[in-house]
Amino acid sequence: MDKPTNEMHERVSGPRSAQQAKTRPLDLTALRQTPGFMIRILQLEVFDRFYRFFKPMGMSPVDYAILLIVRDNKTVTQSELAAVLKMQLPNLVKILTRMEQEGTLKRKRSSRDRRAVELSLTAAGHKRADEADQLNQAFNKQTLAALAKQERVLFMQLLTRLVEEHLKPRDP
Repeated sequence: MDKPTNEMHERVSGPRSAQQAKTRPLDLTALRQTPGFMIRILQLEVFDRFYRFFKPMGMSPVDYAILLIVRDNKTVTQSELAAVLKMQLPNLVKILTRMEQEGTLKRKRSSRDRRAVELSLTAAGHKRADEADQLNQAFNKQTLAALAKQERVLFMQLLTRLVEEHLKPRDP
């Protein structure tokens, strides 16, 4: 693989002056062969750009995910949502409480299981989810702009396959 670029060096090694980055780039060749490292760096960069792109909506990646999951599923409980988002339930509940106070989300006891709390969107929540989904289409296009159309499709297929494989139960 190619030697690391100065841009990659600056993003990975933290804040440095541009002059320092140019005079002392670190060799990341071995780490660039490590999927976890590369996925993590990409995730950090994408989230940083997400926050800037969605700033006018005041939306975080988890807010976006919650809105779309609740919108796209007839019923979803807080516990199911926490599991999908890999979040601790108390941390998720804080976010859901804020969203409920903002008027985008409703919670009610499940008729199937009185211990469970089901989530649904308000009319304002549906509108916000749809607006965010539209904005996200432009964001995704920008995020994957470095890839040709066929590469974008392949990238998403491979990423989906990896995620699905890693979500399968494993023996210890």
